[in-house]
Amino acid sequence: MKKLLVLPALTLIGSAILRIADVITSAILVAGTSEWTLEKGTTAFYVRLILSVILFVIIGIILRRNYDRKTIAKSATLLVIYSIVIFALEQITQYYGTYSMIFYWLYIPFEIFTIITWALARISTAENINWIYAIPSLLAPYLFVLFGKRYVRRSKVRFARR
Repeated sequence: MKKLLVLPALTLIGSAILRIADVITSAILVAGTSEWTLEKGTTAFYVRLILSVILFVIIGIILRRNYDRKTIAKSATLLVIYSIVIFALEQITQYYGTYSMIFYWLYIPFEIFTIITWALARISTAENINWIYAIPSLLAPYLFVLFGKRYVRRSKVRFARR
């Protein structure tokens, strides 16, 4: 069970680092001005994109050292189930008008994947971010399986005695 919690713990740490970097980036971009321009938003997007990719690769390298693909897939499934539940609860509370800022904190374990939603929204010509854009982000933890070692089943070889 302990092995299955490694990926969520690593994404939690990576996402916390990403949120801190977002605050620092925003502070730097608005220093000396009180307005947020489209250019600043684009700069913040690319900073977040680069940091997300770097954190993703670092987490993948850490996982590669100790875990096979099967274990990473199981761990990613925990993270995906968590993210889907939180996303569904958020959508329900928004629908009923009772949205809470607690979701800001509940999203932290998979914050490094939200850049996928942002990128899809930027590429799209739609005016609003649709919930469909979130689906790749929700399933993104399975990308860590690519870093896993191949699972090799070792069979016991018995030698026949003559």
